[in-house]
Amino acid sequence: MSKIISYKKITGDFIVFSVFLLVFFYDNLNKYLGFYDELLALLSFITILYISLIKKKIRIYKQEKYILYFLLLILIIGLLSNYHSYKYSYFTAKQAIIGDLISFFKAFVVYFGLRLLSEKIDSKKIIDNLIKYSEVIFYLLFLILIVDILFHIFPQYHRFGLTSYQLFFTHTSRFGFAFAFLFLLLFPRYFNKKNLFLIFVLSIGVLSLRVKYFGFFILSILFIYYGKFLFRIPKKTFLIVFGIILFIVALIFKDQFEMYFNLNRLETGWSRAVILYYSFKIGNDFFPFGTGFGTYASFFSGKYYSWVYELYGIDNVYGISKQYWEFVSDQFWPMLLGQFGYIGLISFAGIIYNYFMLFLKQIKEYSIMDSYRFVPFLGLILLLIDSSSDAIFTQNRAVVMFLVFSLFVNIQKSFNVQNQ
Repeated sequence: MSKIISYKKITGDFIVFSVFLLVFFYDNLNKYLGFYDELLALLSFITILYISLIKKKIRIYKQEKYILYFLLLILIIGLLSNYHSYKYSYFTAKQAIIGDLISFFKAFVVYFGLRLLSEKIDSKKIIDNLIKYSEVIFYLLFLILIVDILFHIFPQYHRFGLTSYQLFFTHTSRFGFAFAFLFLLLFPRYFNKKNLFLIFVLSIGVLSLRVKYFGFFILSILFIYYGKFLFRIPKKTFLIVFGIILFIVALIFKDQFEMYFNLNRLETGWSRAVILYYSFKIGNDFFPFGTGFGTYASFFSGKYYSWVYELYGIDNVYGISKQYWEFVSDQFWPMLLGQFGYIGLISFAGIIYNYFMLFLKQIKEYSIMDSYRFVPFLGLILLLIDSSSDAIFTQNRAVVMFLVFSLFVNIQKSFNVQNQ
């Protein structure tokens, strides 16, 4: 018995440590710990293999099965596309294919690894510890922010005529994500008790002055005050209302979206517009499966410089060139379309849809701790908003978010089993 307790404690502490490392220190320590999210994926993959071998029957939700089917489809599409390209003398480095494959699937591997480990860990206790430490971290960050405002210790930038902050984070978007993450973890403790405190936590992230954070801020406020009402309405009506809310947010920030995605800026060599535009050309030319792993708009397509950029004559664009390719992986959805075609794009949309349906199902069916049930739903919205101008689903931030998703799903499943 003591060994089981010890195992649960050690595993729980390791998960808590990993979460805060990935959110607050990963980017600064990337030179030394850039492998850490891949390490978590490897451990999760080993867990999946082990549990699959020792358990005769694995129980997961119907939506999770669909997610696995879509992930498998993308894997097959990507590898077949690599093979097809090779047959036509378009060579992609093996390191690029393997690296990109790991990068794409690591967040989902971590999710399913922890889901299958649900009976061996105390997910509720882990979440409670994350909440406890998050509150301490928030006050520490707030104190550091006050000092920075007074003494200008960290880099500061000017946007919209205002000063944006990033503290010790490597980018203002990372600063915004950190406070959005703290808001999500503190949500269960303060929802319907101290809503103003939650709004205060959320408001600090606004100082990043990132447009996508403004969108998350607005949607979060709506869910704080109207979330319970929205989730009581029928599923179809909810999806329509949710779509209308997203459309309104898009209209509010229309000018900013046009600045980033205006195809007229192709003439000026605006890398983001170029990547987006040519993803459709690739999707059409290599219909319907794309060019394969490590070939377009991914980190490894830049590191092992893909033949696609030369094929389409964009290898001299600033940020996409062989000499300077830092902006190649600046987006997510063009990468999906370019590498996996329209089938891959639809498959990933199916993954997102099923996650939403899983979280919505738990919100509607289970009575355990109302505030806990909202977190995964809001977290997925955060990832989707960030993915509009960031390849977040292939980064450490996606790994940590899907890790947290799995813990919350474990809590709900455990409660459901206990009350059957």
